[in-house]
Amino acid sequence: MSKHVILLLAGMVLMGACAGSYGKLVTSQVSEDHYRQQTLPADLDYYYCGRSGLPYAVVGIDDTYRFNDRVWFKIQSMDEVYEKIYNLSDLHPHAHSMRVADILDPDGKRIGVWFSYYHHTPVKVDPDSGILDIFNPYDPDEDKGLIRD
Repeated sequence: MSKHVILLLAGMVLMGACAGSYGKLVTSQVSEDHYRQQTLPADLDYYYCGRSGLPYAVVGIDDTYRFNDRVWFKIQSMDEVYEKIYNLSDLHPHAHSMRVADILDPDGKRIGVWFSYYHHTPVKVDPDSGILDIFNPYDPDEDKGLIRD
């Protein structure tokens, strides 16, 4: 085998090993309908990241998962959940529509819901500890070049 083929195969194996601990966001019309009808599941733990009055994202997490909330703030009531979602920041350069998505673990099991004008963020479940990490979608570099002299 050539060196290129061996490197390609090694890279694929490495990527496959890393992909095993990452979940994903999958757009969900059902969750969007629940939001619009104000019937979101009350058995999820809800959090927001960003500013209190203009959050970047709101997540609802299945309470059987250990959630690393270091950049997230717990939302105390369902009324506040709807208020936070309604006030989501749509100020970033590519905000066209709010994304409502199911949060899936690496095995494809639904472990929560996502609300944000940011359409992507890493979702990671540590295979050893089972701790769920959902990263803040805001990138401070996205604002560069938006202000004109």
